[in-house]
Parts: sequence; C-alpha cells; structure tokens
Amino acid sequence: MRMGLIIQMLGALLQGFVILLILSISRNLASSPAREMDPLLQEEYCKNFTYGNPSRHELYSPSYPHNYPSGIKCFRTISADYGYFVRVDFRDYFNIEPPSNEGNCDYDYLEIRDGDQGYSTLIDKYCGSNFPPIITSSGRSLWLRFVSDGTIEYNGFKAVYNFIPNPLETLPFIPKCEFEIGGSMDFIGTANISEEHLNYAQKYGEPIDCTWIIRAEHKKNIYVQFPKYDLQEPNDCNFNFIQIFDEKTDMEHRKHNFCGSVADNFVSDTDVLYIRFFAAGRGIGSEFVAVFTELLKIEDTEECPADKYDCDDTYCIDTALICNHVRNCRFGWDEESCSDGGSEIPLDMSAPHVIIIMLLLFLIMAGMCTGMIYNLHRKLTEDKEDILASREETLASLAASAASLDDVITPSKSRASRATEDFNGCYVPAPPDGGFPFATKN
Repeated sequence: MRMGLIIQMLGALLQGFVILLILSISRNLASSPAREMDPLLQEEYCKNFTYGNPSRHELYSPSYPHNYPSGIKCFRTISADYGYFVRVDFRDYFNIEPPSNEGNCDYDYLEIRDGDQGYSTLIDKYCGSNFPPIITSSGRSLWLRFVSDGTIEYNGFKAVYNFIPNPLETLPFIPKCEFEIGGSMDFIGTANISEEHLNYAQKYGEPIDCTWIIRAEHKKNIYVQFPKYDLQEPNDCNFNFIQIFDEKTDMEHRKHNFCGSVADNFVSDTDVLYIRFFAAGRGIGSEFVAVFTELLKIEDTEECPADKYDCDDTYCIDTALICNHVRNCRFGWDEESCSDGGSEIPLDMSAPHVIIIMLLLFLIMAGMCTGMIYNLHRKLTEDKEDILASREETLASLAASAASLDDVITPSKSRASRATEDFNGCYVPAPPDGGFPFATKN
C-alpha cells in the first residue's frame, strides 16, 4: 500500500516535470525568429487578410476559418473617401497566442496604426483572447499588420470595417503628397512639393508629409546622397525630419531618421526605397535635395557588364553616368578621370558643418604658424646667447694664456749672480773685496 502511494507520487512529479519542460521548450521556440515563408505561399495565405470579403466589409486572419500558419506577415491598408472615418469592429471570436510574461505581444499579434503607412501613429498591438475595442481612425485610413512567429498557431479573428461620416471635416480635400520615380539616376527634394501643398500647410496649420518611392530594376540597389540638407529646426524631430525606409514603410524597415544637421549617404539592401519628408509648424520651410543612383552589386571575383562602369567598391553604375558632373559612385571614381573634374554636388560653404570645419582648419593653421614663429624666435635667441657665451669664454681663455706667458719670461741675470745662487747646491757669499772667496789657495 505504502509502496503504491510512493509510486503514484513519483509518477505525478515526473508528469509535472515533463509538462514544465514542454512549456519551457515551447516558449523558447516561440521567442525564436520564425523561418521566412515563401513569398508566393505567404501571399496566398494572406488573401483572407489583405482582401477579405470587400462586399461585406470583412477581413480575417490568414487561413480563416482554420488556424493561421506560423512564420507569416500580412499587411493591408483600409482607406475611406474624403470626409469619412474608418471603423473596425472584431466579432465572433478573437484568439491569438497569449502575450509574454511581461504582458507584451511579442509572439503573434495584430498591429493597427492610425494612418496609411507603417510609420503612422501606433494605436496598439493586440494578442490573446480578449476582444480589442472598436477602433476608429482620426483620418481617412488605418494600417494593419498581422504577424505570427515560428510556433503555436491559433484560430485567429474576424473583423468588420465600415466608413462613417466625419461631421467635423471642414478642411478642403487635397491629394496625397507622394511621388514615384525610377531610372539610373535622378534628383528629388522639396522642390517637387507643389505650391498647393505648401499653401495648404501654411493656411490651415497642417504638416507637410511627403513620400518619394524610388524603384530600381529587380535585385539592384539604390544609392542616395544629400547635397543639400537644411532643416529649419535642426535637432528637433517634432518639427522636421527625413526618414529612409528599405522595401517597406513599417518601423522594422526604417534605416535612418535624420533630424540633426547632417544627413548621411545610404545604400539600400533592396530595389525599393521610401524617403519621407515631414515638416510642421516652425519646421515648414526646411529644404533638401537628394540624388539617387541605381547600383548593380557584384562579387569580388566578378566583372561589371559591358554597359556598366566599375566603381571599384563591388558596385557598378550605368556608363552614361560617367563624367556627368555628379559623383554617382560612392567614392567618386566616375568623375576622377574627367577633364574638368567638376561636380554638380557642390560644397555648400554656408552649411554649418562646413563653416565649423573651415574654422577648425583656420585655427589649426594659425596655431601651426604661431608655433613655427615662436620656435624660430626661441632658436635665434638661444643661438645668440650661445655665440656670446662662446665669445666670452674665448676671450677669457686668451687672457689666461697671456698671463701664463708673463709668468714664464723673466729678466736675464749676471754670471756672478748665477754662480752665487748655485754652487754644488751650497750658498757661498762673495768676498767683500772681490777675488777668490777663500783666504788661501793651494
């Protein structure tokens, strides 16, 4: 009896351990990146979401009414006519993978933004089994995205959308500020914005929000540089900025957000690039010019095609761009061999960063000149002091030599004096009356 109870307890503990292990493995797998789905298969799965049932104004999770697949991303924008809002209401059921322990929708989720782009203001991300509230746009559009990770699929959701009149709409209709462009090279910038949009923004206090869509040939890249970049409110991203998106306009694909005093050059990873310019309030009046170039990427062991120029940086450009006064290669080699060597991308001497660089160069040159003059003056002074000291030492040495010669040369003495000074080492005084100094002589 006791042995059976022990066995049951051990079995229950083992079962609990296995359950915890399975949950832990599942959670770790869920947090891991999903394997990318084939684009054509993903497009087919997403049709329930991207198209849904237009006649009934319904949209569904992918593969509805079955469980949605793993590792999928679906996008859509719902837009109303002028003078209407978009309203979305979730019905029947809403069942997506629950949030993380921190309460974040990190695994599977439905993302909704207030606008027609992936960079529009985020309303929220929804997951779990709680129905989202009725969602109404502040303008004419809502942007939606459904994402699932690599594991644990649920049966998703069903939503109904409709368009409701905006009774407070008093602003006149104006087309969206959007440009689509392509080719081997071209210029874009604030000069493309119509007077209609500029006057509209000034008159009604609305921001300027324009997007340029640059498309290159399939599997080519796009190189963008900014020869002119002048924001009215630098370092204040609330009033003016330029954003670069690679392939899509969601925040995951945003590569740069320029709102300071410098806009860096950029090379895309895909053949579609979005450049967004935003200015509001004090930022209206900001200007920029950008030039884009279509690039063909090659391997180090490959050569550019016959109709392409090798930029010596694993990229090729169209040969028609050589010596066109624009540095289309990233390092400007396409303009180096030209006779005039000029460029239509000039150095803006009025730009703040150029002024700072020139001022620093001037200060460095002034410091170098001052240092050279100081060192020359110090060297001349030291050489003069050394010459004077050497001259004094020479004169002192000559004086000492002359004194020693005076001590050696003395007056000549008489023979008698010499005889009296030294006679076998003894002193013999001279006789008083002269003659031989001894009293007798042999």
